[in-house]
Amino acid sequence: MTTQQQDGGWSEPGQQQDWQQHYPPYAEQQHHVYGEQQTYGQQQTYGQQQGYGHQQPYAGQPYIPQQPAAGQQHYARPYTGGSDAEYYVPEYTVLDPEPEPEPGYELPEVPVSAWSVDNSRSAWISRGVLLLILLVQAGLSFRLDGSAFPQEAKFLTSDGELSGLVAQLGLGGARALSLAWALGATALLFGATRLLFNARAGLAAAAMYSVLESTAFTGRYASLHSLSLFLLAAALWLLARTRQAGPLAVLLAAPFAALAPFAAYSAALYLPTLTVLAVLTAYRFRGAGAFARGAVFAVATGALCFAGLQLAGTPSGWNVKGTDSAVTLLKESVEWGGVVLLVAVIGAVGFIRRARMGEMPWAEGSAPGAIRRSLLGLTMCATALLAPLYQAWLGNGSSLYIHVGFGLLFAVPMAGLGVSRMMGAHFRYPQIGIMIYVAALVIGMAQTGGLYRPPDSAAMIGALREVVDTKGEYLTDDPEISAYYLRAQTKPAQWHQAERGAALAAEVKKGSYDAIVLRAASVPEALRGTAHYRLLAVLRPSDKDGGQEPYRIWVKR
Repeated sequence: MTTQQQDGGWSEPGQQQDWQQHYPPYAEQQHHVYGEQQTYGQQQTYGQQQGYGHQQPYAGQPYIPQQPAAGQQHYARPYTGGSDAEYYVPEYTVLDPEPEPEPGYELPEVPVSAWSVDNSRSAWISRGVLLLILLVQAGLSFRLDGSAFPQEAKFLTSDGELSGLVAQLGLGGARALSLAWALGATALLFGATRLLFNARAGLAAAAMYSVLESTAFTGRYASLHSLSLFLLAAALWLLARTRQAGPLAVLLAAPFAALAPFAAYSAALYLPTLTVLAVLTAYRFRGAGAFARGAVFAVATGALCFAGLQLAGTPSGWNVKGTDSAVTLLKESVEWGGVVLLVAVIGAVGFIRRARMGEMPWAEGSAPGAIRRSLLGLTMCATALLAPLYQAWLGNGSSLYIHVGFGLLFAVPMAGLGVSRMMGAHFRYPQIGIMIYVAALVIGMAQTGGLYRPPDSAAMIGALREVVDTKGEYLTDDPEISAYYLRAQTKPAQWHQAERGAALAAEVKKGSYDAIVLRAASVPEALRGTAHYRLLAVLRPSDKDGGQEPYRIWVKR
């Protein structure tokens, strides 16, 4: 038996007549009503099938097929003719899927190493927190008080133009100016860390830097150390600020970097670090062009330093050798900056392992590569070791407790990132950050209290006012202090540094000085039973636990 396909169905030729007997033509099916009349006068026609996507015709109305709408495809079975051509073939349409609606907003790119997004609200919150940090720093510095250190007195009586201008403010004014420079350095450090990483790391870095021993000390120390720190922080901030600009934009940072060594000679150790950072901060955005930026910065800074050397000469004290133990100096350096350096290393390791914190796994966008992250972390952490290693090599521990802070200025951004990573995404473990801050605060306060002990010279100066005049010559252990406080009655050239041993005995034997002022626990052998001098007073310090020796004043008979 053969079969043939008609309209998508199958039939046998020999049974076509029986099929028409049981199923009348389509035209007759239109008049055969199945069942009773339905509600609203609408009738359902027997055998008629409703097309997909079309309405069923009302009773008594001819069926009019509708045209498919735009985006729709119309399908119908082909007409093949034949005796059963009037058999109804249903029509249907296929609707295209509707496009997904456009999103009402777009997620911004997540900053590197952070979940936070800088906007106006977060910016004002960061500024408020930074203000609190600066207030704490100012309080830690203001709690330190006392008479002038010998180096402070020497600075205020020197012949330099800048020191002469600062000397007009007096000791209190000079210390207030140092605090202003120190606070400015902390604010610039926050800005640089925020540009390199994020605002949360910047706040953590500023918080840790503000409670360091060196930071509190320089904020209450009348010298140019705080100015030098401010200049280095300004250069670092400008390098971070111009990282996406052209190579010539780095010239804005060169003057600040070149002036820093002339304010404090130890700043010269960190000029190579700034040159390396000039490249690393811009390599992500400019690729190989960042090396041109570093070359421009190095040439400009070197030219300005050379011009400064020709005009002002070489800063004194930068290569003076001493006899201090290298092991002792390194041990003290660890005590003064070891906590911050350890946190900085933790931050560098975390930054190398992952550029972002990872609380948004779907976040996309460019991020610095692992090599650049490694170089940046290594540069910042290793910079903290420059001053301790250099001064240990010289065997000179002079002002090392201040110079340690210069290196920590570059390591603290990594320490801030380390605190941010340890607290976790969305401040999951804030107790870790609080614990680190409190530990740094307690250590910094204890160390500053032990180091900031100026000589208690008030009583000594009061006793000498009745002795000195503009014609005498005076021998003392602290000629700078006496020259500063008695500048109205004497000249700086009248005061001379006292020695010990045979040199002191020779001076006493000559009897060429009108007064001798020594800080000694007992009477030196050279002044026992001398016929040229008599003991005027023994002035003990008010702080008996300070470890200072009493002043002993001898005047010429």
